[in-house]
Amino acid sequence: MKKLLLILFAGLFALSGNIHAQNTFRAVVKTGGEEVEVLAGVGVVVAGAGLSALTDTTGFLEIRNIPDGDQTIEFSYIGYFRRKLKVHFPQGAEIVVTVVNLESQGLQIDDVVVASTRNYQKAEYLPTQVDVMDEEEVEQESHDKPSDVSHVLHEQSGVQMQRTSAVSGTMGIRLQGLSSDYVQILQDGFPLYGGFSNLVGITQIPPLNLQQIEILKGPASTLYGGDAIAGVINLISKQPSAQPVYDVMFNGESATAFDGGIYASQKIKWFGFSLMGVYRYQQQKDWSGYGFTETPLLHRYSISPQLYFDLSAHAKLNIGAGYTNENRTGGTDAWFKGAADSTNDYYEKNMSQHISGNFKLDYDFAKAGALVVKSAVNYFDRSLQLPGYLFRGAQLASATEVHYHVAIQNHDIVAGVDVRTDKFTEGADSSILKRNYSFLTVGLFGQYMYHFDAKTTLEAGFRVDYNNVYKVYPLPHAALLRRWNDVFSTRVNFGMGYKLPTIFQSQSEEARFINVLPIAATVNPEISFGGTFNWKAQLPNFNGVHITLNQLYFFTEIVHPLLADTSTSSYCPTGDCTQTGYSNSNGYTQTGGVETGFNLKYRGLETGLTYTLTDSHNKYTDNSGNPVLSTNPLTSKHIISMMAGYEIKNFFIGVDCYYYSPVKLDDGSTGRRIWEVGISAQYSYKFLLIFANIENIADIRQTSYGPVVFPNPTFSHPLFAEIYGPLEGRLFNAGIKIHLGYFARKKNPAVTGIEKLKEKDD
Repeated sequence: MKKLLLILFAGLFALSGNIHAQNTFRAVVKTGGEEVEVLAGVGVVVAGAGLSALTDTTGFLEIRNIPDGDQTIEFSYIGYFRRKLKVHFPQGAEIVVTVVNLESQGLQIDDVVVASTRNYQKAEYLPTQVDVMDEEEVEQESHDKPSDVSHVLHEQSGVQMQRTSAVSGTMGIRLQGLSSDYVQILQDGFPLYGGFSNLVGITQIPPLNLQQIEILKGPASTLYGGDAIAGVINLISKQPSAQPVYDVMFNGESATAFDGGIYASQKIKWFGFSLMGVYRYQQQKDWSGYGFTETPLLHRYSISPQLYFDLSAHAKLNIGAGYTNENRTGGTDAWFKGAADSTNDYYEKNMSQHISGNFKLDYDFAKAGALVVKSAVNYFDRSLQLPGYLFRGAQLASATEVHYHVAIQNHDIVAGVDVRTDKFTEGADSSILKRNYSFLTVGLFGQYMYHFDAKTTLEAGFRVDYNNVYKVYPLPHAALLRRWNDVFSTRVNFGMGYKLPTIFQSQSEEARFINVLPIAATVNPEISFGGTFNWKAQLPNFNGVHITLNQLYFFTEIVHPLLADTSTSSYCPTGDCTQTGYSNSNGYTQTGGVETGFNLKYRGLETGLTYTLTDSHNKYTDNSGNPVLSTNPLTSKHIISMMAGYEIKNFFIGVDCYYYSPVKLDDGSTGRRIWEVGISAQYSYKFLLIFANIENIADIRQTSYGPVVFPNPTFSHPLFAEIYGPLEGRLFNAGIKIHLGYFARKKNPAVTGIEKLKEKDD
C-alpha cells in the first residue's frame, strides 16, 4: 500500500511540474521491498552534461540547467546496483519528477563524490586523478589503529609512511617517491598540518569523524598552492544528517595502550552539529632489548566541535574548532625506571598543543552558480626537550579563500582568491640559533572544465601567487579525460608547483633541530613540474564479478631542490657537534614510476593487488664541479601491496600484506627488505560493532638486523640510524563501537522526501 501511494504521489507531482523552469530533473531515490526506505547520499550524474548531485537525508535531489536532447541520468550508491534512466529534454512537462528504486546487491561500488576539486563530481568524471576512500573503507581500516590516520593512509597505493624518530615515534608521508615536505595534508580543504606541525600532526589526527579520504596524485597547485607538488591528501569530515549519530568507541592494544572516543552528530531542521572527542594513552616499550623505547610514553586528547546553520534556502554556514594536547616521551629504559646514570641518561620530551578554528559560508545562486567564503586559523606550539637542550617554537598560520563556481551547460568554472599566512617564532629559552620567519602569500586562481561530449573533458587551470619574501610564481595546470567506451578511460595531467624554504624538513626532525642553521637569504624556493598519465579498464559485470585494472605513470622534477649540508660546529649541547644547513643545489631531483593495480569484487569478496615501481634520484654538481648522481634515500624502488576482504551479513575479515624492497640510506649503505602482514575482523549487529586486529604478524623489525641507537661515546649522547622499517613488533588490538543513535532513529522517513517534492512544486 505504501509503495502504491508513493508512486501515485510522484505521478501527481509530475503533472504539476509544468509551471517551472525548463530542463530541471527532480527525484526521490529509495530501496525496494515492502517497506519503503529512502537513500541519502546517492550519486546522480547527467553524463552528457557533466552535471551531478547527491540526494539529501529525505532521498530528494534536484538537477537544473540540463541541456536539450537525449540525456542519460545515472544513479549509483554503495551496495546497490546502478540504474540508468534515459530522458529526452525538453518534455511536454518542463520538470521531470520521478521515484527511482535501487536494488541492493550487497556489493560496494566505487562511486563517491569528490570535494577536493570544488565542483563536487564523481571521481570517474574528473580529468584529474583522485583516489577516494569512502566512509565504509575508512571505518574498516581505522579500526586497525583508531588513534590516528597513519594506518588508514598506509593502506593506499603509492603512500609510504616514514618514521623520523627512533624513540619518539614521529612520522611523515612519502608519496610517489617524494618526502612529506612535498605532500600537502588538508582537513576539509584547510591546510592545518603544514610547516612546523607536519611531522607531528599526521600522528595526531583521529579518523573517528572522517567520511572519506581523497588523494590527488601529482601536481595540484592551481587550487591548493605551491606546496602540492607530489600530491594532496584531503581528509573529509562527516556531515550531520537528520538521523542521529552517537558513537562511543573503546580500543585496547597488547602493548599496553588504549583509546576512548565519542562522535555525535545530528541535524534538526535548520541547525546541525557534530562533536568528536578522543583520548589516547600509550605505555612506553622497548621492543628490541637495546635499552631504548621504540614506543614512547604518550598522553593525548583531542576535541573538535562543529556547528552547521541553514541560514536560508540558499545560504549555509559552518563554524568549527579543534584542540589537541599531547605529551610524548621516549628515552632509555633506565631513565624511565629512575635508574639513569652518566652513561644512559637520555630522554626526548615532546609536548605540543594544536588549536584550530574555521568557518565556511556557502551561498547558492541556483542557476547563477555558488559562492564559497572560508577561512581557517591554525596555532601549533611544540617543545622538544633533551638532556642539556631545548627546542621550542610556535606557528601561527591562516588560510582564507573566496571562490565562485558556476556550471553552464558544458562549461564548469571555478575562480577565486586566497590569502595565506605562516609565521614561526622560536622561544626565547630555545636554541641559540633563532630561525624565525613570516610569510604572506596572496593567490589568484581559476579553473575551467569543458565537456566536449559524454566521453571527453578538458580541464585547464592557472594560478598566480605573490609572496612577501619570494615575489611572484605563476602555476599552470592542464588535464584531459577521455572515456573511450564503457570499459576503458585515460587521463593526462600536467602542472607546476613551488615550495617556500623553511627549516622544517625531515632532516631537521631527524637531527632534533640541534645545530640546524636558519635559512639563508640566498636560498630560493624549489620549483617543480610534473604530470601523470592514467588508464583504467573496468570490465563488464560477468555473473556478479567486477574486475578493474588501472595503471598510473607519474613523473616529477624539482629544480634546484634544497639539500642538507652537514659540517662541524663548536656548539655540542648533546655531544653531537654536527651542523645542518640548507642550500639550493645546482641540479635537480627527479622521480618517476608506475603504479599498477588489479581489483576484483564478487558478492562479499574483494581482493586487490598493487605494484609500485619508483625511480627517485638526485643529479647535481658538487663544489668541485664534479657531477653527482645519487638515489633518493628511504625510497623503496618496489612496493607490493596485497589485500583481501570477505563480508557476509554482519561479519567482515580482511588480510593485508606489504612488501618494501631495500632502500638506500644517507651513509651509502642499503637497508633490508621489509614484509608486513596483518589480519583484521569485525562483527556488527544493530547498535554494536566489535573489531579485532593483528599487525606485523611476522614480527619483522628493523632492530632485528641491528641497533638503531649508538653510543656517542655513551648512550647519554646517542646517535641514531635512519629508520626505514617497523620498530614495533607483533601487535594485537581489539575494541567495540556502540551506536547509541540507533535507538533514536526514525523507522520510515520516506514520506518526507515526497513531501519535499510537493513543497518544490507548490
